Amino acid sequence: MSYTLRKLLSVSGEVIRQRRSAVENTSRRTTCERVLAATASPKIEQSERDFQKLAKTYSGPSEYGYDRKSTWLRGLERAQQIIKYVPELDVNWKVLEVGCGDGMTSLQLEMLGTVPTLTDLRDWRDPRAAHMPFNMFDLGNTGPIPCDGAQDLVFSYNAFEHFPDPESALARMISKVRPGGYLFFEFGPLYAGPWGLHAYRMLTMPYPQFLFSEAFWRHKVKEIGIRDLGQTLLDIQPLNKWTIAQFDDLWQRSGFKVLVNKRYAVEAFVDLALRYPEAFQGRGLRYEDLTTQGVLVLLQKPGR
Repeated sequence: MSYTLRKLLSVSGEVIRQRRSAVENTSRRTTCERVLAATASPKIEQSERDFQKLAKTYSGPSEYGYDRKSTWLRGLERAQQIIKYVPELDVNWKVLEVGCGDGMTSLQLEMLGTVPTLTDLRDWRDPRAAHMPFNMFDLGNTGPIPCDGAQDLVFSYNAFEHFPDPESALARMISKVRPGGYLFFEFGPLYAGPWGLHAYRMLTMPYPQFLFSEAFWRHKVKEIGIRDLGQTLLDIQPLNKWTIAQFDDLWQRSGFKVLVNKRYAVEAFVDLALRYPEAFQGRGLRYEDLTTQGVLVLLQKPGR
């Protein structure tokens, strides 16, 4: 058999495999959507009985490092991402980071020449970021975000899924942006996604928020011990439980131009909805809710 013929057969085989995979994915999605469309009340008895089996089957996402090197690299990657999507970011730009955490992203932007201000519920900045202006602020409270003047860029990472009232939070951030300025958000996991409970270091199986009752999973995470943000906590982080459709609607109603609205999808775990259909029925979920892991959004304020 000639090389050309072998190559053609190989390519044809790959095309067939891709088509078969596409058909299987379409069929799986259709079946999953039927499960989600069922209106009967959720039942979690079987999945709760299978807790130990599920815990042994899945290992959860890889550990999110909080050592000096990991936080520095993460800050660098996030700063590079902002520069990619806002290439005109320049020296002396006023930048506000909401939910700053360790502050390492703003530190990288400061090294570029911007002038950052940081805010968060509490101050747990890395010592390397401790020199930058910081205001302790809870977006769940009333009142304006404390910062000096109109900002060229307001951004946050992995925070919007935690804000108790995303609409109010966005309105306050909007009020801080100059005409022509930008809002940049990347956040997740969203609540309905596989790791949306933010308990994956304790509950290693996807979708524990649907597979188990709240009383059941709360008992389990406390029994195991709550580890998050590189610390031991008394409770998991609060979540607003918004769906991707709610966030999409919020961006469209913002009065800002939506320059980027990117979704990060994970379809690897939807088979759990087929394995335990009664746990997922009657919740008003869509396939996109189960598979949307995170979001990246860039908005621009009209005017100059």
